[in-house]
Amino acid sequence: MSLLNTSIIRDAEPGIYGNVWDGDVASMHPHSIIFECLFGPEFTKVFTDVVHARVAVKHKDFEVAGKLLGGALKPYLNKEQAGDLAQALKIVINSIYGLTSASFENPFRDIRNKDNIVAKRGALFMTLLKREVQKRGFIVAHIKTDSIKIPDATPEIVNFVSEFGKQYGYNFELEAVYDRMCLVNNAVYIAKYATVETCYSIFGEAYVNKDR
Repeated sequence: MSLLNTSIIRDAEPGIYGNVWDGDVASMHPHSIIFECLFGPEFTKVFTDVVHARVAVKHKDFEVAGKLLGGALKPYLNKEQAGDLAQALKIVINSIYGLTSASFENPFRDIRNKDNIVAKRGALFMTLLKREVQKRGFIVAHIKTDSIKIPDATPEIVNFVSEFGKQYGYNFELEAVYDRMCLVNNAVYIAKYATVETCYSIFGEAYVNKDR
């Protein structure tokens, strides 16, 4: 029996907010698989290489990508094919995650995994993160599977979220900073982006560092 609904993690405090920092976890489920060592040391290492290769190709770091997966990607590492290759690797990664919790037998499914432990790890992390942010005096206006929106955010709370995520193997990326946000319910919001100048004045390096 599931103690936590892992299909959708979504919570919200509807209202109108200002200076909202919106951060997303980059590739949450793949990184959960890696840190759970879901496929055993040997095959989790292969999966890790695929995840890291996609990031390298996406950033056009062909030197790093060429060293992964036994050099299998080298013939395709060029600017013309980088976009398609990154997308192909993303499809592979997402498909593998989906197969871990599929209802039918397949090489990626462990019959002991009754409750989607990949999604559950992420859900438990986001639940814990929400509590930790609230304990520091901030409102969590909106939180879902892999993202969090914090009104009146400061560089200190952004840095806390970033470092807290790293403890669990997750890297937060900046999705947006909103000057104003009207959160209608737990899924719908209307927002106006903050200006670049406002972002720099409030967050400084926390805004510049996109992988946070």
